[in-house]
Amino acid sequence: MRRPRTSEELERAKDRIIDAALAIIVEEGFPCLTMRRLASRLHMSAPNLYNFFASKDEIYITIVIKGFRMLQEELERAASGASTPEEKARAMIEAYVDFGTKNSPYYDIMFTMPTPKYKAYQGTPYEKLSEVEYRISMDIAGLAAQTLRELSRGGVQKDEDLTHDLVHIWCLVHGMVSLANSNIIGYVASDVKAAYQRIVDDIVERYRG
Repeated sequence: MRRPRTSEELERAKDRIIDAALAIIVEEGFPCLTMRRLASRLHMSAPNLYNFFASKDEIYITIVIKGFRMLQEELERAASGASTPEEKARAMIEAYVDFGTKNSPYYDIMFTMPTPKYKAYQGTPYEKLSEVEYRISMDIAGLAAQTLRELSRGGVQKDEDLTHDLVHIWCLVHGMVSLANSNIIGYVASDVKAAYQRIVDDIVERYRG
């Protein structure tokens, strides 16, 4: 008689499923993720796969939640190690870029690919699960807003101005990640690290109060 799996074994099995599903989404697109295709990739039966996840949507949302938790941890760690608003802003931007370049498959489904987002699951059985991802992403946005207010030393008063500035910074930083991941930036900038560092310095200087 086969012994029951330990909790560690179950988590490892789930991690394998998540990794395989992520690979399919990034390589072939979200519509190509099916339980049958995933089971085949993992060399397991589809019924066995359902022992871990109820559907491809549950797997996908779990992947997105994992990605946002990873990003949140990196940003909070960067923020906690800074002693001034300037250091905090710079460390968080660098942590964001570092996350995006070192975890490009997660970054792609979180910010680049047209994969389903929270609003796509509203009114569905997966709304509550997707709300977990939404809350984490809003916590990240809140941390970014708090950091910008600290950096500007009260200079950003109106909410609409804060939103504008956050989106402006996000566009710049997202562009940095995207150009790095596509290997395009190296054709223009001979020293990519120096170019990015100058952009980070420009952002901090522009919004410093």
